[in-house]
Amino acid sequence: MLKRVLVVLALFTTLSSAAWDYLPILPKGLGQTAFQFEYTSMDPLSSIDLRAGIRFSPLNWLEISAILPYRIATSYDGDEPEIEAMVDEMDGIGNITFGVRFQFTETFSAYVDGYLPGEKTYTEDTFFLGVGLQHSSIFSHMIWSTDLSFIYGDEWTNMFINFGNELNILFGAVVPYLHVDFIYGLENDSSANGYYSDEDEGGNNGLVIGPGVKFSLIPNLTLEAVVLFYMGDRFTSEDMDEPMTIGLGIYYTF
Repeated sequence: MLKRVLVVLALFTTLSSAAWDYLPILPKGLGQTAFQFEYTSMDPLSSIDLRAGIRFSPLNWLEISAILPYRIATSYDGDEPEIEAMVDEMDGIGNITFGVRFQFTETFSAYVDGYLPGEKTYTEDTFFLGVGLQHSSIFSHMIWSTDLSFIYGDEWTNMFINFGNELNILFGAVVPYLHVDFIYGLENDSSANGYYSDEDEGGNNGLVIGPGVKFSLIPNLTLEAVVLFYMGDRFTSEDMDEPMTIGLGIYYTF
């Protein structure tokens, strides 16, 4: 159970398949920076993460992006000395993501994400890839975006197919939205591989769902708040609550 719990807690920031979001890319010549704060609870484990990101569209059909995650604090309120010892070493840089997205039409795009090795204590310490297709249905007061992606990483910890959906309701400067990810895990679930064990309660599949809202303070500055709930076998471990994440973000368009 130990390795599974620690890896699950660390991989939340990699579950967003695109390097940035599910919406169409910015017009040519525009870019955006982001700073995000995330608190994740998987009682008795919890963590605080920061993410800094930048993206830019040199062409109307091309976007490049990068995201740097950093774990600033991890805490454990249980009574397992082995977990407590590892938690003390879990802070640091996560998997840095570099993304390239190609916008074929106004509503259809494809992308490739590369994840660099992070701190091996709590995240993937090998290079892995994500590829995906996206489509947005754009209406006057609503945008429905879908994402179908494949994450290819370690077969024991991070290999899955993701089907994501996001519904944005446009109310001028205020945009509430609902985000849903269906995850089909492709990992090897043999207890002999050292990742899963007989104490694990589930398999590799999961559901991520949560409401969020974006506020445009001025035309080029946006605030965001989101709450994500993680459910299903993928996020179930003995003596641990299913995870919940609270995220706050600020975005500046230049």
